Amino acid sequence: MKNLVLNKKFYIYSFSILAFTSTIISYYLNINLSNIKSYSQFNEFLLQYNIEASGGGAVADLKTHWSYIQILRENIGNLLLYELGKDHKLLNYPLHHIIISQIPIVSSNLKVYLLSYFLLSLTLPIYFYRCLIIRFQNVEKINLLGIASIIYILPAFQYSAIWGNTHITGLFFLLTSIYFHLKLDKLNYNVSKYFFWSLMFLALAAYTKQFYVFLFPFILFVYFKNTSLIFFCKILLFCLIIALPGIFFLIKNPILFTGLQANHLDVTNFSSAVLIISSMVFLYTVPIFIQYFLNNFNKDNFVKVFNFKQIILVVFVFLLFNNFFYYNSSVGGGVIYKISNIIFSTNLIFFICSFFGLFLILFYSKNSLSNWLLSLLLLISFSTGIFIFQKYLEPMFWILFFVFFDRRKIEESISKNGWLVILYFSTYYIGLNLYIKF
Repeated sequence: MKNLVLNKKFYIYSFSILAFTSTIISYYLNINLSNIKSYSQFNEFLLQYNIEASGGGAVADLKTHWSYIQILRENIGNLLLYELGKDHKLLNYPLHHIIISQIPIVSSNLKVYLLSYFLLSLTLPIYFYRCLIIRFQNVEKINLLGIASIIYILPAFQYSAIWGNTHITGLFFLLTSIYFHLKLDKLNYNVSKYFFWSLMFLALAAYTKQFYVFLFPFILFVYFKNTSLIFFCKILLFCLIIALPGIFFLIKNPILFTGLQANHLDVTNFSSAVLIISSMVFLYTVPIFIQYFLNNFNKDNFVKVFNFKQIILVVFVFLLFNNFFYYNSSVGGGVIYKISNIIFSTNLIFFICSFFGLFLILFYSKNSLSNWLLSLLLLISFSTGIFIFQKYLEPMFWILFFVFFDRRKIEESISKNGWLVILYFSTYYIGLNLYIKF
């Protein structure tokens, strides 16, 4: 038994160190999944700063973010003078840019900005680990370390950290909101100040990446169930107050609402987008589910897992949405959609994964209205009829899954034999990099 414990600690510590190291190497070499394909044409913008890196993805976005930081650094009043989408290409709320622009040593030098932001980003999985400890007090910390370290090798995390993308700033605010929410849950919702801190930081996440606003209905519903009506009215008033700056800024910058939709109305539709998000959910949850099965395999549990009512619901939704599926672009769609179409030239693999993705999000939903609401919001919030990128969910879904979904089932999935999850995501990271490169 002692040898088993030592072996488990060895491979989890080894994985954590290797995952951490891979991120540092990617930063040092200026490569990641968004620009690994070619070195023949370096990004012209970065060459001005003596940084040799090929273009694409987050690398190309850096020019947009850095130029807006310089605009605000020159005069913070430009925040109200420039209209996004017309005077500047930025398409998200600029809280990240406001913060960076007011730190002279960071905003005056691009290399300093990239280095300091990267070093800060390295602490994000550690922060997540602290949140996991609060929620899973019955799970060994070494297992939670493995779960948190997976973030280091998720492609969206790596290229966001390396190229100063606002994605990481939004995740820090999200995790801070979650931290206070977990404290509230632990104290049975009896500390009033934690309600407001949780909502404030969720608002800051939305002021960095506006899609985080989809979490407000879920959080507010949870708070409604656990507070008095009078106190909940105070919460709603607080939400209105913190929303006012965003509403004002949205009126002046309507592109924040419409985004790319005006130019790309026919990329996909609502039902197709739900299936694409479901395939992404499958990608992240299938190793957890397999591990759950290995840890709890018996005949009775098999019957409980494949609940008849849930299967019928999933079949109904899948068949209904499957009939109207289309995705009219080579941009976005997620890893599974691309693999299914590029390698196998068919949607069959994609549809199978989408079906099981729908099943898995229901399986890990707690038997409560609030969790069903969160599952619904996750599936529909990115169904806007435009490009659907995997980066929207990575690593956001990984964080939300462990924080808000069924604690008991997740504990049974990760409490022992966590090697499968680590092996799966290691293969995912290495496989994607090799595929894109060669």
